[in-house]
Amino acid sequence: MTVRNKIKILQVVDGFRMGGAENKLWELVERLNPDKFQSMVANVGPSGPLENCFLELDLPVFQCQRRHRFDINPLLKLRNIIMEYQVDIVQTTLFWADIIGTVVAKLAKVPVVLSWETVTHDGNPYHYKWQRRAGYWFAMHFVDRVVAVSNEIKESLIRCRGLSEDMIQVIHYGVDLEKFFPNGTSSQFKEKLGFNNGEVAIAIIARLEEVKGHKYFIQAFRRLAQKYQEVSTIFVGIGSQLVYLENMVHEAGLDGRIRFLGIRKDITEILNAIDIFVLPSIAGEGLPNVVLEAMACGKPVIATTVGGTAEAIKHGENGFLVLPRDVTALAAALDTILSETEKIPWYGHNARTIAENEFSLQKQISSFENLYNSLYQQKVLLKKAQSCPEMSF
Repeated sequence: MTVRNKIKILQVVDGFRMGGAENKLWELVERLNPDKFQSMVANVGPSGPLENCFLELDLPVFQCQRRHRFDINPLLKLRNIIMEYQVDIVQTTLFWADIIGTVVAKLAKVPVVLSWETVTHDGNPYHYKWQRRAGYWFAMHFVDRVVAVSNEIKESLIRCRGLSEDMIQVIHYGVDLEKFFPNGTSSQFKEKLGFNNGEVAIAIIARLEEVKGHKYFIQAFRRLAQKYQEVSTIFVGIGSQLVYLENMVHEAGLDGRIRFLGIRKDITEILNAIDIFVLPSIAGEGLPNVVLEAMACGKPVIATTVGGTAEAIKHGENGFLVLPRDVTALAAALDTILSETEKIPWYGHNARTIAENEFSLQKQISSFENLYNSLYQQKVLLKKAQSCPEMSF
C-alpha cells in the first residue's frame, strides 16, 4: 500500500432528501480540496431534490437502492464500485448507509471506514427501535472512527451505543459565512413577509412535525400576545402537523399574529429580515444548521437544550436556552428579549462573532481533510509495518 497523490473517498448516503445531514454532505463534497481528494457518492436510499446538486459537481454518482427488503444488489454494487475505483476511504451518512456501507467497506478491505453521526439518539423514539439499535451496534464493529457533529452526540454515542471515547471525534457543523451574513434588515422585504412597519419579527424555520415543538411556542406566545401587540411570528416549513397547528393558532386567538409560509427558498433573506429566531425542538437535533445560519445572519436565537444546540447558544450572550416542553421558561425568554428590544442588535452581534470563530464551514471542511489525511496515512504506515516487521514507529 502506498500513499497516493489523491485520496479516493466514497460517500455513502441514505437518500438525496433536502435534510440537514444530506445538505451538509453536499457542502462537504463540494468544498473538499480537489487537488488532494477525489470524491464519489453512492445513494442507498430514496432519490430527491439534492440529486441534481450532487450531479452538478461533476463527480461519479451511483444509485444503489433496494428493490425489495431482501435485495442484495446494493451490497454487490457498492463492492464493485469500491473495487473498480480502488477506494481509500468510505464514509457513511444516515442509518441504511451506516449499515450496508460499513459492512461492504470492510469486506472489500477499504483502508479507512468512517460514520458521520448527525443526529442525537436520546429522546428520539425513532432511534429506540431495537432493530435500529441492533443494526447500529453491528455496523459499529466495522468502523474506524465515528464523526459526531456535537459533544452532546459524542456523549450519547458513549452512553447509548457503548462506543469508546477514543473512537469518536467531534467535528462541529459549520455555516457558510459568505452565504449567510448580516446585510441589514430590509423593511421592504419584511413587509413582503407580511410584517407591519415597526413590528418585531420572530421566525421558526423547521418542519411542521411534533419533534420541532411548534405547539410549545404557540402556548408561550399566547401568554405574551396581549403584552406585546407589535410582535408577530412566521412558521416556515411544511409537515404533518400543519392543520393541527393552524387550528391551535386559531383557538388561541392568534390568527394574523402567527402565520404559515410553507416552503421557502429565500431563507437567507428571511433570516436577515426577522429580528429573533426560535427553535423549540423537543428531540432529534444534532447541531441544527438553521441555528448556525441565524447566528451567521446576526440574529439572537431562543432554543431548547436539545442535541448540540447548547454548544452554539451562550445563554444571555447570543440568545437564550430553555428546557424542551417548558412553556413557562420559553415565555420568560421571549419576555426578556422583547422587553429590551434595544439589546437585540447586541445579541445579534455576539451571535455572528461566535459563528465566525467557532462554527465556520471552512473550519469544518479543514477538520475533515485533516482527519482523512491522518487516518489514511496511519493505515498506510501500519500496513508497511506489518509487511516489514523490522520497521518501528
